[in-house]
Amino acid sequence: MSVAINFAGAHTAPGGEKRGIDVAVESLLTGLFRFGGQDSYPISIDTGASLEAVREIAQRVGVDAARCQAVGPADLDGATLFRQDPDLVRLAWMRQQFGANAYSLCGLVHTMSGAQTMSLVSDCLTAPTQDWDALICPSNAIRDVVERLWTSVSEYLAARTGARFDCPVRLPVIPLGIDTDKFQPSPERRVAQRQALGAPEDAIVVLCHGRLSYAFKQHPMPILLAAEQTALNVDRPVHVVFSGYFHPASFEVDFRETAAAFSDHAHVRFVGNDDPDFPDGLWAGADMFISLSDNIQESFGLTPIEAMAAELPVIISDWDGYRDAITPGQEGFAAPTVMPGPGFGRELAERYFTGEDVYGEYLAGASLSTSVDIKATTEAMTALASNDDLRRSMGAAGMARARDVYDWRRIIPRYEELWTELSAIRAASTGAVPTDGLSHPSYPDPFTGFQGFASASFGGEDRIVAVASHDHVKSILAQRMNMFRADLLLDPASLVRLIQLSRRGDGVSVAAAVAAFEDAPRVMRSLGWLLKMGVCALVSGQD
Repeated sequence: MSVAINFAGAHTAPGGEKRGIDVAVESLLTGLFRFGGQDSYPISIDTGASLEAVREIAQRVGVDAARCQAVGPADLDGATLFRQDPDLVRLAWMRQQFGANAYSLCGLVHTMSGAQTMSLVSDCLTAPTQDWDALICPSNAIRDVVERLWTSVSEYLAARTGARFDCPVRLPVIPLGIDTDKFQPSPERRVAQRQALGAPEDAIVVLCHGRLSYAFKQHPMPILLAAEQTALNVDRPVHVVFSGYFHPASFEVDFRETAAAFSDHAHVRFVGNDDPDFPDGLWAGADMFISLSDNIQESFGLTPIEAMAAELPVIISDWDGYRDAITPGQEGFAAPTVMPGPGFGRELAERYFTGEDVYGEYLAGASLSTSVDIKATTEAMTALASNDDLRRSMGAAGMARARDVYDWRRIIPRYEELWTELSAIRAASTGAVPTDGLSHPSYPDPFTGFQGFASASFGGEDRIVAVASHDHVKSILAQRMNMFRADLLLDPASLVRLIQLSRRGDGVSVAAAVAAFEDAPRVMRSLGWLLKMGVCALVSGQD
């Protein structure tokens, strides 16, 4: 026996919709059943889940359901028990009754921004986990968050107990995979999709596909501003298509109003993921793909990989696991990101810990002052829109990378190699703590814990320079979606004063801006927001 699957069932949302984690788990199990090397797969079923649900996944891809057989904890001798989330703690304690070296445990971290996940991962430090256990991270950025969390909690525990707490399990980085065959380009579908869009043959269609949420996924302003400028830069129509679903549904009004307010030359359209006119999505009809994630909820990002599999050049944010997807300049471009420096998000963590803010508000608070470089995005979009050969070469390189690196045919053997390694390791085995001022280390300041997500952080002698007109600022302030956590910013009068400071000469240093007001964290968040909205630009203090 090599691997047994611990299946927890669906993580269905209160409204009944399917969550992203369910899609990821189903895709992973599908890949394992299709390309794994085992003849059969023992299935350990959690309470509330069912063996039939696993068998249905196997049957949907033509795999004999009889390959999935239920087993109990006592039947796992010599196996690696694989769970598709990070909840190893309970499994580690359950293993104790059979001996710590009875079998290995392997989990998978999808995202690290939620309190429950933070606690589960933190608890690995004090649970009976072993050196032959592992938590798979889909990106280097997620591993960085896990390691920062363990360091913070370990320092607290060491100071309190005098005991040393080392890394409790291994943290291999293995990306998520896709079925690249599903995204094979089709000239016929391209013609049909562009006709349905009303996009002429010479138009450049820029596709942004996925969950449409400015608070929990990505804010569309950099895309809209870049597309508008690109439409002025190139002598051909530019169409931007946002494809997916609005979450929550009320955000649709905000997206449409903001797109109308900032798109005089670029054509912007929204297409639902259940639109009958586009049963195959919009991959074939697009000329390039863009996704500028700026949210700590993100961990890896499958849509850029899917776009590459569809032979589309991509523009992504240099953010978390997104940056692992491409080699900038080969398969596409990565726009730099920036967030406030460590220590200025403690209020966000405190509000989340006390319950004053729910999870979504915590995410929105961190996103509020995280920005994607609009100038770099515009340059990338213009370069691709104006150069057919560049689009073709980057698209071809992306397709090759998707097939060579991210297809389940490539990913599943990496999982199996890890499980074999864990089994070999197992078989060979016989005062006050610095907490960054937080109430609990499992509720980190997002600008500290997720510092590695951004290209850089700003502070000190970095300078903030106003680049937008007064009319542009008024337009920004008039859109509700741009003020989605205004309570975390300076009051309107102070915000105006901060903008005025940035208009003087060569702008204002971050240190001087902070000194001009009494609330440093609020100033830093406001500066990040001004950068996010394109009102100001950042000039490095090293320049």
